[in-house]
Formats: sequence, structure tokens, C-alpha cells
Amino acid sequence: MLIEPYQDAFLPALRNLYLRSRKASFIWLDTAGYELSDFDNDVEGEQIWVAIIGEDITGFISIWEPENFIHHLYVSPEHIRKGVGYHLLQLAKARYSTLSLKCMSHNEPALQFYQSQGFTRQSKAEDSLGEYYLLTL
Repeated sequence: MLIEPYQDAFLPALRNLYLRSRKASFIWLDTAGYELSDFDNDVEGEQIWVAIIGEDITGFISIWEPENFIHHLYVSPEHIRKGVGYHLLQLAKARYSTLSLKCMSHNEPALQFYQSQGFTRQSKAEDSLGEYYLLTL
């Protein structure tokens, strides 16, 4: 697996991965309005690293650097539980002294993953998507 900084050539595959991953992950939400172009808006201004296996883009992490905030960590549905998320998170842990993120309370697999990687729940809140936890490392 390679992890590389974002390149414009990755954009079509990342748009597709982001759309498919959110639809697969957020089963408690109405995802009918999700679009490929959501990726462009949702990662604007963020540092993005991309996981690649062979010729396939298998995941990405985006970080809002002013706050060391992991805004997105998505893995293609075909590569869940194959180490992609782990390696992306290890890169972030190596680059930033502190990290934080929000995780939807309904997303139990993601909560378990982050907690297994040392993140702790700091607070619980709610936004337009529902209830979430703020996690820190």
C-alpha cells in the first residue's frame, strides 16, 4: 500500500469513493441527496492523503490543519478491515502531535476503530446529521 499526497488525477476516484463510502456507512441517514461533487466542497482547504493498492484508490484521510482535526477518513467498502484506515491514521499520528475528530454515535464500527487506536470520547453533541462524539488523541 502506498499513501500519497492528493493529486488532481485522483479526483474522479476520490469523488466516487467518498460517495459510495458515505452511502454504505450512514445507513441511518437519507443519503439520496449525496452527490459526487460533495467531495470537492467537503474537503476544501484540507490536507489530503490517499491510500493506493496496486492501481486502486482504496481510502483517504483529510485534515483541517489549523486545528489538527481529522475531518474525513474513508475507506472503499471493498477494503474495509484490511488495514487501509489503520495506515492512514498512522500517517496522521506521525505528522501531528494532537488529533481530534467527530464520529457519529450511530457509527459503532468507526467508534470502536478510533478507540482501539487510542482516541477517547471527550464530549457528546448534535448537529444536522445527528448525535456525535468528539474524540481526541
